[in-house]
Amino acid sequence: MSTDAFTADTEHADTRPQPPAASRNGAFSLHPILVSDPELEYCLQLAHQNMSPYLERRGEQFSDGRWREFAPHSEFYLIVDDLDLTHAHVGFVSVRHDPDCPLALHIGDVQIEATQQNRGAGSTALQSVEHLAQSRGLSELTLNVFRDNPALRLYERFGFQLIDTQFYKYKMRKTL
Repeated sequence: MSTDAFTADTEHADTRPQPPAASRNGAFSLHPILVSDPELEYCLQLAHQNMSPYLERRGEQFSDGRWREFAPHSEFYLIVDDLDLTHAHVGFVSVRHDPDCPLALHIGDVQIEATQQNRGAGSTALQSVEHLAQSRGLSELTLNVFRDNPALRLYERFGFQLIDTQFYKYKMRKTL
């Protein structure tokens, strides 16, 4: 699949501005999907799988319903392994505008398959989201992360700084 082809399905082309195909040695790229795309179920299942352990340690459960409520307000991008001849997706990223921070693009999810972590997919996703925000004239990225999530180190290396502590999560921001 060409990184130029950013259509989510054959009937409805995705006309949103696209992030550039940033990558680690050309290995990963982002491909947008619409909320109506069947691939959104993959995103839900991966988020459920990855987030459940963090929530369960706190006596909570992942809510598919709540995730589905946020989905229509977000943009979703599959992270694709371009070196895999099947162009398999290895995760996804979702972003949305935060009404509390009008100059920021909020990263709702960066979810990577457990077997694909530490290969550069998360860095690719963050680089691409940064370019997307800049192309929209935005000056900040924000995200929330569990305090015990190893991805916290990736966010810090990428320039995110702690701006608030919310129970068991950190709210972080990167100024572009």
